[in-house]
Amino acid sequence: MKGVINYGSFVSIAQLTDIHLFADINRSLVGIKTEFSFQEVLKQIKRTLPQIDLLLLTGDLTQDGSIESYERLRQSLDDFGVHAYCLAGNHDDIPLMKAHLPSEYVHLSHSLDVGKWRILLLSSVVVDAVHGYLSGEELSYLENSLNTYPDRPTIIAFHHPAVPLGSQWIDGICLENQDEFWAICDRHPQIEIVLNGHAHQAFDQIYETPHNSVRCLVTPSTCIQFEPQNDKFQIDSQPPGFRHLCLYPNSTMETEVHRLKVGSFHPDLAAVGY
Repeated sequence: MKGVINYGSFVSIAQLTDIHLFADINRSLVGIKTEFSFQEVLKQIKRTLPQIDLLLLTGDLTQDGSIESYERLRQSLDDFGVHAYCLAGNHDDIPLMKAHLPSEYVHLSHSLDVGKWRILLLSSVVVDAVHGYLSGEELSYLENSLNTYPDRPTIIAFHHPAVPLGSQWIDGICLENQDEFWAICDRHPQIEIVLNGHAHQAFDQIYETPHNSVRCLVTPSTCIQFEPQNDKFQIDSQPPGFRHLCLYPNSTMETEVHRLKVGSFHPDLAAVGY
């Protein structure tokens, strides 16, 4: 899938994030078997979206960074039969991702042209750390790409949120060099959306820079959720979910968060560690 991909009246994208697979298919994260919640989310996408052009997976694909979990993820995405673009989160092992994920349907790409839109996929991973940081190399790539395609409405996707979410513990492990990132965004009005995961919750806010206005979206996990607006770590009772984005040729976008049925997966609400 190289070059510009031609679509119909809009591009339909399902974003999945924070899947947290284990080598052992029966392992649980805070009471939820992550393999099973992931499979249910894939089924929900098939049931609810009449058109699916691509999947975008924004990090923490595995919990244990195991070969088995990456190979099982690749097989699931191949079976799903829609091209999937994956980037890493803080729980991922990037060398293993590169070795075991790519396939006919699974891609590790830095950029993607979809219809009139351009998607830039960056790595905010800091090895052996939970917080995020965009390296000088990533920021240079971002600036150069934006300079090269000034007329394409652009989505920038990476794992760690780029704005405060109003939760002290989450905000402390988000993107550290937010000022550097937003200084670049301020110079490029074609940036429409910044798309992240990591926070295990839904978030939608317009971020204003001196010369730009960007919609910041964070998407729920396909497994456990974190309680929003809580300064201390707390598991939320909301069910697993994903985000649907419709990208139109006139540079507009519509988005909606979809969740599994309430009660379909039961987290351990008494959990205090993660």
